Amino acid sequence: MSNSQNFASPPRWLGVDLVKNRWIFPFLGLFTTLMGGAAYAFSVFIMPLEAEFGWVRADTVLAFSVCMFCFGFLMGAGGYFVDKYGPKKPFVVGAALMVVSQVLSSQIASLTGLVLTYGVILGIGIGITYTSATIALTSRWYPEREKRSLMIGVAVVGFGLGAVVAAPLWAAGIAAYGWRTTYILTGGVFAVVLGIIATIIQFPPSNYQFSADKGWQPLAGGAVTQKQAVAVNPEDLTLADAVKNGLFWFTGISFFLTIFGGLMAVSQLAAFAGAAPPVGIGLAPLITATVIQAKAVNNGLGRPVWGWVAGKIGPKNALISVALFMALSLYVLSISESRAMVTLGAALVGLSFGGALALNPVIAAFMFGASYIARIYGWIFFMGFGFGGFFGPRVGGLLFTATGSYDAPFLLAAGLAITSAVLSALIFPAKGKEKQRRSQKLVKADSSA
Repeated sequence: MSNSQNFASPPRWLGVDLVKNRWIFPFLGLFTTLMGGAAYAFSVFIMPLEAEFGWVRADTVLAFSVCMFCFGFLMGAGGYFVDKYGPKKPFVVGAALMVVSQVLSSQIASLTGLVLTYGVILGIGIGITYTSATIALTSRWYPEREKRSLMIGVAVVGFGLGAVVAAPLWAAGIAAYGWRTTYILTGGVFAVVLGIIATIIQFPPSNYQFSADKGWQPLAGGAVTQKQAVAVNPEDLTLADAVKNGLFWFTGISFFLTIFGGLMAVSQLAAFAGAAPPVGIGLAPLITATVIQAKAVNNGLGRPVWGWVAGKIGPKNALISVALFMALSLYVLSISESRAMVTLGAALVGLSFGGALALNPVIAAFMFGASYIARIYGWIFFMGFGFGGFFGPRVGGLLFTATGSYDAPFLLAAGLAITSAVLSALIFPAKGKEKQRRSQKLVKADSSA
C-alpha cells in the first residue's frame, strides 16, 4: 500500500500544512484575545452613555464588572465543551455571541439592556472564545517544556493589548459616527476576524504523535474522524482528579492574591496620576493617558516575556519572580512623586500583571497535563480572575475612601504579591517535577515531565 493509504494526511488551511506550521495556533490565540481584550476599553463609551442616559458612574461601570465576572465563569464552564468536543464548535458559539453582543449594545435604551448585552452576552462570548483558542489549544500543539511557556504567552498577549488598539479606534468612531454605530462596526470586525479563526482552529489529530526529536509525525492508520481528533493522554488529570489535589486549590488561591491585589491597585492608577498633590501626581488628562498606555502595552508584552522566562527557569521560579517583581512595582507607585516615577511604576506593574496571567496556565498545564486543561484552568481562572477582578477594584475604592490616600491600596497589593511569592516558594513543585499523578492528593513528581 502507498504511504497515503497508510498514513493520515496533515490538516491544511488554504493549502498550508498546519502540522509543520503549528506556530499559527498561538497566533490564533493572539488575535482572539485581541478581540476579547477590547472590552477593557469600555471606559471610552462611559461619557457618551452617561451624556445620553444620565447614568451615574457606579451604574455605568456595572456592565464592565458583569462582563469580567461572566468571562471568568465561562472559562471554567466552557472548558468542559472544549475538552470534550474540541475547540472549533465552542469557538463558533462564543464568536457569535461576541458579534451579537455588539449589535444588541447598539440598540440599548436602559442600563439593564447594557448590562445584559455588554455585560452578560459579551462576557460569555469572551470566556468561550478565550478558553477555546488559548491555553488548551497551545498546550496541545506545544507539549515540549522549552516552547510551551513562551507560546502560551504569545497566545494570551492580545488580552493585554486589546484596549490599546481598541481605545483610539473607538474614540475616533464615536467622534465620527456616534457610539451606536461604533458598536455595530465593532461587531463587524469581530465577525470577520473571529470568522477566519473559526475556519482554522483545531487540536492536533489523534493519529499524529509528538516526539522531542522529530516533532509531530503521522501514525499508520489513515484518516481521522472528528470524534477521534480530541485525543486524551491517560496520564493527564481529569477535573475530578484535579480538585482532589491540593495544588489545584493553591493555584487558584495564588492567582486570586495576585489578581485581587493587582486590580485593586491598577483600578486606582488613573485617579492617582491625575489627582492633585499631595494625594496624587497632578498630571493633565492627556499625560495621564500616556501612563495608562504604558501599563497596558507592558501588560501585553509581559505575557510572552515571562513565558520565555518560565521556559528557562521553570514555571515555579518564574511565578515567584513575577510576584516579587509586582510587589516592587507597586512600591515604586506608592513612592512616586513625578511623571517619570509613576510612568515607570505603571509600566512595571503592567509587565508583572501580564506575566501573572501568562504563568498560571503554564504551571497548571505542567502539573495537570493538557488533555483536560481547558476545564481545569478555566475554574482556576474563575477563582482568581472572576473573584479577584470583581472584588479587587471595590476594595481599592473603599480603602481610598477610608484613608484619603492611594498608599493603602498600593501597599496592601504589594503585601498580597509577597504573600503569593512566599506560598509559591513553599508549595509549588520544582522545575521538572511538576507532573502530578492521577487520583493522588499531594503527589510524587513524575520524572518524565
